[in-house]
Amino acid sequence: MSIGATNGGDVLSTSPAAMLRRVLASDEPVICPGVDGGMAARIAVAQGFSALYVSGAGTAAAHGLPDMGLLTLTELASAVHVVSTASGLPVVVDADTGFGEGFAIRRTMFELRDAGAAAVHIEDQPVPRKCGYLTTEPCVPVGDMLQRLEAARAAESGLILIARTDALLTEGIDSAIERAVAYRDAGVDLVMVNGITEMHELERLADAVRFPLLYNVSGSDRSPDLDRGRARELGVKLIIYPIQAARAAAAAVGGYLRSIGGTAAAPELMPFTTYMDYAGWTDALTFEDAVVRKVDRA
Repeated sequence: MSIGATNGGDVLSTSPAAMLRRVLASDEPVICPGVDGGMAARIAVAQGFSALYVSGAGTAAAHGLPDMGLLTLTELASAVHVVSTASGLPVVVDADTGFGEGFAIRRTMFELRDAGAAAVHIEDQPVPRKCGYLTTEPCVPVGDMLQRLEAARAAESGLILIARTDALLTEGIDSAIERAVAYRDAGVDLVMVNGITEMHELERLADAVRFPLLYNVSGSDRSPDLDRGRARELGVKLIIYPIQAARAAAAAVGGYLRSIGGTAAAPELMPFTTYMDYAGWTDALTFEDAVVRKVDRA
């Protein structure tokens, strides 16, 4: 399926998926910072980003949970809804292994679409799954992953479907490329090979797959950043930074708490009025002035 086409004739041109397809149709790669809440989403909008990413690991961490398949579909959908509503931007979502098999994956696609997702990626990890960078478990057989992708595709949710393989982390580049080709041929929109640590791996992948790619600048600090010009040459359409902003925020929280505990100097804080504005204070006042108070004066 071409990125410029919709998946399902009933998808509105204003849907998040349609919005993201239009952005992806340009020559420039789309930069997707990971955000874990409404405040981070609003800050990303102010910085001019055109799409956002909701990470499974980041959402689990925001719930105080490790990335071990403990997050529920309901919790993930709630996080997507917050980010989508706060930002108005298309959201790319980490759907892990799909939260089940067969009809359960169909439900996942619709739940995430209804929460505001534009795209999802589903991976070939086993169940229960764990963070790909912290496990040595092999991926499921290719046939099992193809069944997951078929269930996601057959749902006809209108979402952009991204196939992710974690095989590079446990099986090597040759297996990762073999899987990427098989998943490409299953009718997905983009392919993601997780765990790239050297640029030559991405170059080999691009040469073998010749298909739109999602590149993960992993929050594990193992994956190199990607020059935008080189991304265009390699067919990379999406570049995600999954948990870097959340890690920066966590470091800031830790620094502030140490300062009030008397063990560190006080860090710089966002000005109070700026913080409140990011939360929508001025928008709310403007609305009240234009609507609520207008009615009161009538």
